[in-house]
Amino acid sequence: MSTAKISNKAPLEDESTENSTAASSYPILNPNDLNDVRREYLFALPAFIEKPLYDQLLDKRDLVMVRLMLNITVVMLPWALLLFYLRTFPAWLGVGYLVVNYALFLQRFMLTLHFASHRRLFPKGSKLNNFAQYVLAPFFGLPSGAYYFHHVVMHHRENNIFPYDVSSTMTYQRENFLHFCMYWLRYLFAVWVQLPYYLYRRSRFDLLGSCLLGLGAYLCGTYYLYNYWSAQATFWVLVLPYCVSSFLLMFGNFSQHIFINPKDHGNSYNLAYNIINCDMNKLTYNDGYHVVHHVHSTLHWSELPAWFNKNIDRMAKNGSFTFTDIDYVMIGMLTMTGQLHTLASKYYVNIGPKEFHRTPEQVVATMKEWLKPIPVEMGWF
Repeated sequence: MSTAKISNKAPLEDESTENSTAASSYPILNPNDLNDVRREYLFALPAFIEKPLYDQLLDKRDLVMVRLMLNITVVMLPWALLLFYLRTFPAWLGVGYLVVNYALFLQRFMLTLHFASHRRLFPKGSKLNNFAQYVLAPFFGLPSGAYYFHHVVMHHRENNIFPYDVSSTMTYQRENFLHFCMYWLRYLFAVWVQLPYYLYRRSRFDLLGSCLLGLGAYLCGTYYLYNYWSAQATFWVLVLPYCVSSFLLMFGNFSQHIFINPKDHGNSYNLAYNIINCDMNKLTYNDGYHVVHHVHSTLHWSELPAWFNKNIDRMAKNGSFTFTDIDYVMIGMLTMTGQLHTLASKYYVNIGPKEFHRTPEQVVATMKEWLKPIPVEMGWF
């Protein structure tokens, strides 16, 4: 088992390559994303632990995901169990748990969960596929199983279109922080009802039972642990992470879908943007390629930068935004603080044929247009 490096340079299988331009037609804009240095995990475990899991992987490039989950299992789970074992403890022990978990693992885990939800890591029917969704997710503030239903079943199928995608950003004034707060609070309090209701309205009865079971188990387990075991441990391990993670995750999704073309809001090229050459991509399985991901959601994470280069003409013709050396958080902050010109002049990248290039002033004008709320009928809710 080779564990030295995980390569991004895998064979590319593009399911829709007509009218695409080969990457060599233009200078390579994303060299930092095409190398094979990954930072999604912190350390490898001994081969006798990793090899049985590695042998079962459907795609050996996903060893980095297994390592990250093992990192969390040996570092954070014992700490969480210790807090529950102690029941009462000095506040610094709870603060330390939360800080370490978020600083080292939250971003890495969320994107591990994300890509593992789109593509199974292990053969169909293997219980190992449920480990991140049902065992690890609650320690990061996510009810068991809810992420798959919310993100893969709803968000990607409905493609950020309201009201079917209840996490849609369409109807908000997206440079307004107060509108983001409304968006976050809607998720915080209403997801418990809206997510099962969505599955019901879409007649996904095969998934509705599992969703209700996961949400119910999370609520009942949290209630029991808080009231009958240790309120202090439950607060630090489950309650506070739910509140904090919901804010961070919703800010991330809001920022990823902050620019939407009001004239073509169902177009995957016009409801997100790509980020290239950012250190974030090394921590998050190239998550910056969000247009690419919405166009081809089952494409392996290691192939996203190459697909970007191969289809650069298509993105240019559709007017997709591309930014460099910046992450989603900064894009959201710059937008909400009125610094669109900084975003356009310092971080925006023109791609493809020159006829589709924009000046900073044109970029700002397009951004302002794409930030406006898009009126729709309220429909279900």
